[in-house]
Amino acid sequence: MHSKHIIELLLIIGLAVFQLMFMTAAVPTHALTPYDVITSVNTLRASYGLPPYAVDNLLMLAAQGQADYLASIAPNIGNGHVGLGGTDADARALAVGYPYVEGLDINENWAAIPLDMSIETLIATGWSDEAHMHTMLHERGQHIGVGVAISGSTAYVIVDVAAYWGDAGLTLHPVNSASGANAATQQVVLDFIAPVVLAEPEDDGSVIHLVQSGQSLWLLAHHYEVSIDRLRELNRMGTNDVILIGQEILMQLPQPATVTPENQPGMIMISPTVPNQAILETSSPPLVEEAVKKHNADMNMYYLLFFAIFGIGLILVVVGIQQR
Repeated sequence: MHSKHIIELLLIIGLAVFQLMFMTAAVPTHALTPYDVITSVNTLRASYGLPPYAVDNLLMLAAQGQADYLASIAPNIGNGHVGLGGTDADARALAVGYPYVEGLDINENWAAIPLDMSIETLIATGWSDEAHMHTMLHERGQHIGVGVAISGSTAYVIVDVAAYWGDAGLTLHPVNSASGANAATQQVVLDFIAPVVLAEPEDDGSVIHLVQSGQSLWLLAHHYEVSIDRLRELNRMGTNDVILIGQEILMQLPQPATVTPENQPGMIMISPTVPNQAILETSSPPLVEEAVKKHNADMNMYYLLFFAIFGIGLILVVVGIQQR
């Protein structure tokens, strides 16, 4: 091939890499929507045998307003539950017209996450503690509203759940007619997802789960308190692999048998290993910082590749000129 053609080819490749680099920087890999969040929350509830929350337009409005507010003051966010004028979740719901009855309580989760983080990852990490789970798994919760707002490379997520105590809690949807774009399909989530029942350890201490309808890897990871990456490692699964109904998933390796002083002579007890679980605070910056560092490392790789190709092209240009 003529040196001129080689130079042109290298320059074309370099330009393509340069365009890809900036396309990657400008386009988020995951566009989270409020209904993505609602579906994941109701899927989580179904895995515990709880009925789905009904989407309420007024709560959607209140939640979106708070998400927009957090995005507007980012990164100067202290307590994400405090809204414009010092309001809380209850005051914001009432301000948009959500009816009040005695026993009404608006429970709220909030998070600031990288754009490429899925809601399942958020639930499995940042919202896996008792306080956040209480909002999503509230036994008296009935209505849900979700807001999502973007600022820079961060998505701000608000989940508001209306729950009722006392006599009001005994009446189905006592104060408002819940409605939403997919409200009519909420019951499908409950019918489709089989509740996750923890498997008993085998004789050797291993734990094997038989996948049921609608169960996903992130749901199993949450119920068994083990990371998704650990489950993929145990079952030799790739990042894009999916699990199927009837598939056996290894949740825990066989455990070594140990004799403890409390045991009777001749008895051997299995010492279970409690899996480690990384609990991340939704309002803490390390979660975002880690994603930003990864993004910067990827960008540095693109820059290095582009300038390497560009440098080779320049050298070939000089060599071609000298040979003329």
